[in-house]
Amino acid sequence: MMIPGGIKLEHVLFSLKTFGAGMLAYWIAIRCGLSDPYWAAGTVYVIANPLAGAIASRALYRLAGTVLGAVLIVLVVPNLVFSPLLLSAAIGLTCGACLFVSMLDRSPRSYAFMLAGYTVSLTGFPLVNAPGTSFDVSVERVEEIAIGILCAAITVQVVFPWHIGPMLAKRVEGWLDNAAAMTRSVLTRNTNREKLQDERHKLAADVISLRSFTDQVAHEGVRGWNRAERMGALQQRMIAVLPLLSEIEDLLNTLERNGPEVSGPVALTGKVLQWLDKETSATRGETDALLFDIDAEQRRLDDQPHSWEGLLRQRLTAKLRDLVEVWADCQSLRTDISSGETHELRQHLAARHRRARDLHTDYGAALRSAVSVFTLIMVACAIWIWTGWTYGAGLAQFGSVFCCVLATMDNATPVLRKVAPLMLVAFVIALLYQFVFMPALGDFYALVALLGLVLIPAGVLMAVPATWMAGFQVSVNLIYMMTLGNQVSTDFTAFANASLSTFGALALATIIMSTVRAVSAEHSAMRLLRSGWRVVSQIAAGRRQVAPELIAGRMTDRLGLIVPRLTLLPPDAALLENDLLRDLRAGLCVLELRNLRPEMPDAFRLGLDRLLDQVSEHYRNDKSGPARAERESAMAGMVDECLNQALAASGTTARRFGNALAGLRSAICPGQPAPVLNFSDRGTLA
Repeated sequence: MMIPGGIKLEHVLFSLKTFGAGMLAYWIAIRCGLSDPYWAAGTVYVIANPLAGAIASRALYRLAGTVLGAVLIVLVVPNLVFSPLLLSAAIGLTCGACLFVSMLDRSPRSYAFMLAGYTVSLTGFPLVNAPGTSFDVSVERVEEIAIGILCAAITVQVVFPWHIGPMLAKRVEGWLDNAAAMTRSVLTRNTNREKLQDERHKLAADVISLRSFTDQVAHEGVRGWNRAERMGALQQRMIAVLPLLSEIEDLLNTLERNGPEVSGPVALTGKVLQWLDKETSATRGETDALLFDIDAEQRRLDDQPHSWEGLLRQRLTAKLRDLVEVWADCQSLRTDISSGETHELRQHLAARHRRARDLHTDYGAALRSAVSVFTLIMVACAIWIWTGWTYGAGLAQFGSVFCCVLATMDNATPVLRKVAPLMLVAFVIALLYQFVFMPALGDFYALVALLGLVLIPAGVLMAVPATWMAGFQVSVNLIYMMTLGNQVSTDFTAFANASLSTFGALALATIIMSTVRAVSAEHSAMRLLRSGWRVVSQIAAGRRQVAPELIAGRMTDRLGLIVPRLTLLPPDAALLENDLLRDLRAGLCVLELRNLRPEMPDAFRLGLDRLLDQVSEHYRNDKSGPARAERESAMAGMVDECLNQALAASGTTARRFGNALAGLRSAICPGQPAPVLNFSDRGTLA
């Protein structure tokens, strides 16, 4: 198999370290007299990763999951072994419940819950014939896995350790460079909207990827934890860049359509571009000078007669100021990460980032995944009981592993089809090794050399993301299919039956997941969109009160989850017409209007309440439905009525009210004609 970019030294080093840790774990398990030492070696390859933080994270949560699974086994198996049906249902429910919880927790610790679930299945079913040994077997399994974890963790930390921190810093640099390039494209208006939207989608997806790296770097000791806190603070500001650029683009395009003359806040974009080109070399004084110029333009616009174009210019000026402040924060935090310094900005933003980590959770997908693994276990157990096949337990054991590991995928069938030939390769190698080569071996060192002929090349494949699956499937399946013990086993009947049950589990998992769990990319993307729309609807209806950074973080998270699915849709898919960043902007404007409502007179509140009710209904009743244009026209009319009320008054609250209304109209009614504003001076709104 070809490796993209060729084999590199770091790939070989990773493979050698993994192989050394696996053989060390296998040897220690044998010396300790454990009955299934191959679990120790297999664990090393299951958690193997070139990066120290990733291994530390997986090792910690794999051990926690194994311990939790062992406790559940001791509680369930001995008490229900008298009834095969009840025991099957109990293990299925336990595995499903653990997977359900795992799907709702999108942090690295979710691995512990998932592992606890299929540990109950893997270890529990073989104990049916000897329930009295449940405690001893569970303890032994924890010991075997703990040995593998310790060997892997110590090896990766001691022998040429590779830390996530430098890689994460490099990826953040790349994200900021791409965001800066997109900012220049928006301010210069020299690219089409489709390209800009694709770039925004890519940046949103990258934020999700960076978040997972940040979670892993926190497991690299005190230095890693400090770096993770800095990265979290930076990501808080990175998230704010995307809706700002989306709105600035819309405002510039609208102003350009309304008239060829470009002045005022539009001319400020040139100064922002000059400041942005300096990147990290811009001094605090230069940033303050730019903010002073923007504030001066804002005061000039406030003194001009009210008009729709004036409102757009005021809104644009405010957003340019927000962009400069956010970008300055990003540059300060970038410097903070490079220098290792600590200052108040980082601490403040890190605290906000922790509050904004309430990520999207899909209860429906979690429930479908739980039902799929429960269904598989019940079907597998029915086949096992009906046939009386001694190795029938393997259908439930390994089938549950497939269902759990692939639970996050919309449709796991294509992946399972790729796994089948790789498992067949591992089966053929295991067959040759166990019945041709191993009986002729004289000692442990010869066995290590023989295993190295396959495991070292497989480890090289595991070091590259593009070939990771091939390396992982061959290495892990080879170790578990050979069931390496204290001595060579030449029982072909047992080997053939165990292998047949493994392939049967793969086939059963493919059938169950394709019928119970599989959904299309369009269906999954639409669910994510509608979950975002529900949040906006609830905010507009006053049923939900959230902080702006929380809704921004959650909506950006949803956008990052949608992006990979959009690439699988046909170009004419109706779903592609939706823009979640517009919905985020609408939610932020609605939130601001909700916060301003108590400060308004009753006459203002009546019109605002009608508008918010209409917005809530718009987002509650399938925003992309056939009545979309009619609802947008109705909302535009209501916004215009509220704008006339706001422009007729004066004062800070009236300006904030008008500014938020202008932003809301831009977000939810982008295709509507400019409003006709008719108002008279009605006094001051403080």
